[in-house]
Amino acid sequence: MDKIAEMRKMTIWESILLFSIPSAYFIIITNNLIPYLVKDLNLHPALGWFIGGYIVFVPLFILALIFYRREGNEFRIRLILDRLRIKRLSKNDWKWTITSSIVILISTGLIMFTSKILSEGFGFRELETTPSFMEFQALQGFEKFYLLIWIPMFFFNIVGEEILWRGYILPRQELQHGKYSWVINSVLWLVFHACFGLDLIILLIPILIVVPYVAYKTKNTSIGILTHGILNGPMFVLVSIGLIK
Repeated sequence: MDKIAEMRKMTIWESILLFSIPSAYFIIITNNLIPYLVKDLNLHPALGWFIGGYIVFVPLFILALIFYRREGNEFRIRLILDRLRIKRLSKNDWKWTITSSIVILISTGLIMFTSKILSEGFGFRELETTPSFMEFQALQGFEKFYLLIWIPMFFFNIVGEEILWRGYILPRQELQHGKYSWVINSVLWLVFHACFGLDLIILLIPILIVVPYVAYKTKNTSIGILTHGILNGPMFVLVSIGLIK
């Protein structure tokens, strides 16, 4: 077979199920496994997060491929890329990537600035930028080699999420919900981040809105992978090695 199998519509209840199970699993890992690794086994907090990340994100990557195969598709690279909407970026796609990245950065900055103003001027608590399970001091000396363990986890984090949420699920949501599909995808992606706590969710609102919207408009998962990765990866590395506090 040289073409992908016909997709079925995804009902709202299927969408909720496919997001809520990984969301609950993510909460279990961050509330139980990572604290156990750090506090009971005395692992460095960064390693605790990296290991927990592997346990969460590798299954997302695998699930996307399993669901692809269950649709009746052959396990061929070209067909996988086609079904999951992983495409080369056109000039227009690059414009979407750059514009969406800038919009997310500016919007996130405005949220942080507003939080600081409300804190200094009106006594509101400033938003916390890091959940407890990801808190650790800047890596020192040999500890910086821990980032070699982080790199594959980062791949599965970004690619695993994007090919499942936007590559596999969103196209089926579009068949059912049309122009509102990206809104449903966005809200449920927010739910997936529940373990990060309200403060970080507020800071993540720009990316939680923009990435699903752009994926819907362009029908290209590669843009989400690139945008998600650009905004998450370099910043994490700079914070980890102490260049940004």
